[in-house]
Amino acid sequence: MSSDASSGEVVIEVEHLAKSFFTILRREVAAVRDVSLRVMRGDVVAFVGPNGAGKTTTIYAMLGLLKPDRGSVRLFGHPAGSVEARRRTGFQSEIFYTYGFKTAAHVLDFYGQLSELPSDKAVSAVPHQLDRLGLGAAKARKVRGFSKGMTQRLGLAQALLHQPELLILDEPTTGLDPEGRKLVADIILEEKARGATVFLSSHILSDVERTCDHVVILNQGSVVYSASMDKVRMEADEWEIEVAAWTDAARAAMPDAAPQEHVSASTLRCKTPEKDATLLRLLSAGASIGSVRRSHSLEDLYMRYAGGSSSG
Repeated sequence: MSSDASSGEVVIEVEHLAKSFFTILRREVAAVRDVSLRVMRGDVVAFVGPNGAGKTTTIYAMLGLLKPDRGSVRLFGHPAGSVEARRRTGFQSEIFYTYGFKTAAHVLDFYGQLSELPSDKAVSAVPHQLDRLGLGAAKARKVRGFSKGMTQRLGLAQALLHQPELLILDEPTTGLDPEGRKLVADIILEEKARGATVFLSSHILSDVERTCDHVVILNQGSVVYSASMDKVRMEADEWEIEVAAWTDAARAAMPDAAPQEHVSASTLRCKTPEKDATLLRLLSAGASIGSVRRSHSLEDLYMRYAGGSSSG
């Protein structure tokens, strides 16, 4: 993703988007204030921020489900909500609702018809996506008996059914266990390899770090940080090593870093090239290591730009 990209196709283009709502007492609440972003073909972009930051409002404007008060949204060069844009887009909502009286296979058949998927392609696409999402054995079960996690995976299956060029996923791992989260992350990487563009709203920062090319942090309706994950990783070149217990040998091995003798625990900082050697010296000297973490991780960035927000 880039705000000034000069090459490649722009898949999502949001310019100065603003959207407000009115409370029951007619008080205006700004959900999105002035959001601008561009997503290029083949990118996997994470849209993160606290509850109430405006993520879902922005996504609904991308889908044409909400009309902006100001600004514009275009997908593939077409206005958001246009038939041309919708045909090329797959969407999974944070909480997927569907017809409980239908079986999983019939649900996907129905969404295939809505997306104008030819019947001959649906015959193979429906079982393929059910198997891909771990629902093959439940294809003949009625959806009303599905767990929340199974229903969420069915929602992702319907978004993938027609092999869209753009996937917009709003908290796709809601209600999923760790195995389900890994499955979703793997599918996002598979879709990227296929050449699809993915726009992902998520609170799971570890999944964002694993799957995404670019991160956009939204807070109180405005973009407060936007950078490639390569830049985030490059700037995260410092590590924090928590030493839970020092030994005399460890103090002697690390005279410049060891705290005073009466201090039993402390945190050391070092650059990436020095990390392994520092850990080896400490462990060889009998020190107890509590944790090892990057000092400028995506979590740190999130807390700096969006932590403590009262917007959600």
